[in-house]
Amino acid sequence: MESLKEELHELASEIARNLGFSVYDFGFSKRGRRRFIKVTIDKLDGYVSIADCESFSADFGKALDSSGSLPFSYDLVVESPGVERALRESGDFKRFVGEKAKVVFKEPVGGISVIIGKIISCESEELIIENSDNGKIITFALDNVKRANLKL
Repeated sequence: MESLKEELHELASEIARNLGFSVYDFGFSKRGRRRFIKVTIDKLDGYVSIADCESFSADFGKALDSSGSLPFSYDLVVESPGVERALRESGDFKRFVGEKAKVVFKEPVGGISVIIGKIISCESEELIIENSDNGKIITFALDNVKRANLKL
């Protein structure tokens, strides 16, 4: 099943690239007897629209059906990462410099374990955020981030 997942992830990535997107997340799930293929798409120049999801879904669905790779019936779910998307790597933080984020630390920084604030910069595996509560600038290592996401 893992090789099938890798094959389909590659197919999804190729179709996404052709449409100007990237695959943010890819997976299989099962509820009862129903199987789902879930693809989260992203694009660098703005946010993913419903029309973007529909476009990718149409192309990927056709490719899945014609590939003959799937030994089961499925429902295809295509979505965007959302406005409060997870920030998972340095590139995500760099992309959203100037935006508000919530960061949960593995180890407290300056006595706090969670910060909400504006991303000032992300360079050399170091992140700088301006705390929304008090305006203080907090600098910490990216490897100290337990989880993070954008905030409205």
